Amino acid sequence: MRAILLLLAAGALLAASPASAVSPGPGPGLPFEKTGSSIGEGVPFKAYASMSPTVHLFGDTLTAKLALIADTKWVDPLRVRVAVAFAPYEPLDAPQVLRLRYGRFEQITYTWRLRCLASRCVPRSPPNDKFHIFHFPPAHISYLKLDGTNAYGINAYWPRVEVLSQISPGVARFLLETKRINWRASLSPLAQPTYRFSPSLVFWLAIALALLSAATALLLGGRWYLTIRPRRLAFKVAPGTPLERALAVLRYAHETGDETLQRKAFERVADELGVERAGELSRVAREHAWSSRTPADDEVERFAVEALGVGEADDQ
Repeated sequence: MRAILLLLAAGALLAASPASAVSPGPGPGLPFEKTGSSIGEGVPFKAYASMSPTVHLFGDTLTAKLALIADTKWVDPLRVRVAVAFAPYEPLDAPQVLRLRYGRFEQITYTWRLRCLASRCVPRSPPNDKFHIFHFPPAHISYLKLDGTNAYGINAYWPRVEVLSQISPGVARFLLETKRINWRASLSPLAQPTYRFSPSLVFWLAIALALLSAATALLLGGRWYLTIRPRRLAFKVAPGTPLERALAVLRYAHETGDETLQRKAFERVADELGVERAGELSRVAREHAWSSRTPADDEVERFAVEALGVGEADDQ
């Protein structure tokens, strides 16, 4: 049943108009196979072009079909290339490709949907006021060698296409006789537009608002930066000797409960006392620094008084 349908399709294409006949294209023509082919005449493939409708109104859609009938004994359908041109018509989408095969017989049908809305397709004034006639370049079908070069090819010719005006004959005759157009709507100039506010005023107000917004953003951003930026602290050298400053740090660490700072302060005091000047107090300071027990308030105060007395005695 499928073979019968394919043969009927081929027969319909063979019965197409003379514009769909094939002829050799640029380069070598079709080879002649002496042993014959499944499509007849000893040729490896044939091509037929058709267009419907061939007479249409401006803006209508056309359907262009290119059918390639090949003997797969002599032709690999994957190595067939098709080149077409429909200017000024433009394809609405990519072509649809339909492949049918039965035995050695294979038919490939390419279908394009075309439309022209350009001024070139609009029917003009006399003597060509009723239609335009377009003759498209022939479609060229090439068969490639294994290395991609052209082996041979043929052309398939499209029928001519006539474009008729959408204007009825009565309206066309009226326009031709009166030389004027009977507009359905008034073409009088439009009234001058009115505004509640002047466009120039709105423009400058928008500029002023933009500048005000930018200034506000800069002000708020500056205040935010001054608030969160890190501040540089100016440290003043505390008065007194190094031992007095170390004892002051010790008292501060003990009062605030900073155990780590307190241990470091004891070490600092021990370094400032020295072994020769106050060996016993230096030993006590290091014991407090490394002891697991935090000294009481009276111990810290008594140690500070004794260390300060030793320091004053050394200065004298």
